Amino acid sequence: MESLQQSFLNKKPQPILALNYKTDVSSDTVASANQPTLPSTEETERLEAEKSHDARTQEILRELEKPRITAAPAPKPPPAPAAAISSPLPAPSSPSAQERETRELKAQLDQMREMLNKLQAANAASAAAVANKPPVTPLAAAPKPTAKPVYANRKALIIGNDLYTDVPKLQNAAADAEAMSKALEGVGFKVSKHLNLNEKAFKQALRDFRLNIQGGDEVLFFFAGHGVQLGSANYLLPTDIKGDHEEQVKDEAIQLQKVLDDLQEKKTKFALAVIDACRDNPFKGQSRAIGGRGLAPTSAATGQMIMFSAGSGQQALDKLGTNDKNKNGLFTRIFLKEMVKPGVSVDRVLRNVRNEVVTLAKGVGHEQTPALYDQAVGEFFFVP
Repeated sequence: MESLQQSFLNKKPQPILALNYKTDVSSDTVASANQPTLPSTEETERLEAEKSHDARTQEILRELEKPRITAAPAPKPPPAPAAAISSPLPAPSSPSAQERETRELKAQLDQMREMLNKLQAANAASAAAVANKPPVTPLAAAPKPTAKPVYANRKALIIGNDLYTDVPKLQNAAADAEAMSKALEGVGFKVSKHLNLNEKAFKQALRDFRLNIQGGDEVLFFFAGHGVQLGSANYLLPTDIKGDHEEQVKDEAIQLQKVLDDLQEKKTKFALAVIDACRDNPFKGQSRAIGGRGLAPTSAATGQMIMFSAGSGQQALDKLGTNDKNKNGLFTRIFLKEMVKPGVSVDRVLRNVRNEVVTLAKGVGHEQTPALYDQAVGEFFFVP
C-alpha cells in the first residue's frame, strides 16, 4: 500500500499540448477541420494508459480513505547491521492522513477500554457492598409503637368499692382498683375491672369471671374496699350492705374462701388473691358489734398465694399523714412499684412489698405488716 502511495505521489505531471490555430485559413481548411479526425494508434494507446493509471489512482485513494483500526502497532523491523547503518537513509516522510486517523481511533478505543474497566470495577465494588450489608426490615425504617403484651392464659378480676350507702365511705378503693388494672394490663393480663358493685353486680361479676377461667390459666383477684371477719371467715362487702345483724352480713356479703375455692376448682396453674380490705370495722357503730378490725388468718390451697394489706387485727393505712397527697393507699402504691420490676419472682415481690410497708408505717408510728399465705408451686413472674 505504501509503495502504491509513493508511486502516486512521485507521478510527474503530463505536459499540456498547445494547439496552434491559424487565423487565415481557407474554407477548405475549415471544412477539413470540421471533420472529425481519428487519433493515431500511438495517441490512443497513450490515452488508454493514462485512463488506466487514473482508475488505479482512484482505487488507491478509496482504499486510503477507509478507516482502519489496528489492535496493536506493527512490530518494528530489527535493527540493520552496522554496514547498512553507514549507508545514507532516506528522509522520513510525514505521516499520512490515514495514519493520523488510525492513531486517533486507537486513542479513542483505549479511552473506551479504560472507561469500561472503571465501570466494571465500580459495579464489582457496589455488588460486594450490597452482599455485605445486613438486610433492612420495615420495623427499622419506621419504628411503630409496640402494643401491650397480652397472654392468653393471664386473667385478672379487679373490684374497687368506696361509695358505700349504709356504712362509712372510703377514699382510695376505686383509685387503687384503677391503678392496679392499668399495671396488670401492662404486664400482659386480660383485665376485667369493676367499680362500686352492689351485691347483685358483685356476685354476677364473680360468676362471669369464673366462667371465663380455664385450666392452666394464671389468675389474679384484687379487691379494695370494706372487709370484715365473722368468726373464722372473711367477707368482702358490696356497696349496698346493711349490716343490721351478723346473719344478714353473711348472706349479703361475699365470702373470700368461696372465691378461692372457685379458682381451685378451675385447676388454675397459679392464683393470687390480693385483698386490700383491712380497714376499721364498718359496723362498730351498730348497737350490736359485728366483726372486728382486720381480717382473720386464712390458708391457701395448692398453687395459690394470698396477701392481705395488713395482719390479723391490724388496720391498713390509706395515708402516711396529712401531707400525703398520693391517691393510692400505702399497700397498693408499694405493690404497684414492686410488681413491675423485671426478673423478680412473685414471692420475692410480695416479701419486698411487706418489708417496705412495715418500714413506712413505722415511720408514722403505725404497725402494719401485710400477711402472706403461700402455697404456690414453681415460680411466677409479673415481668420476666
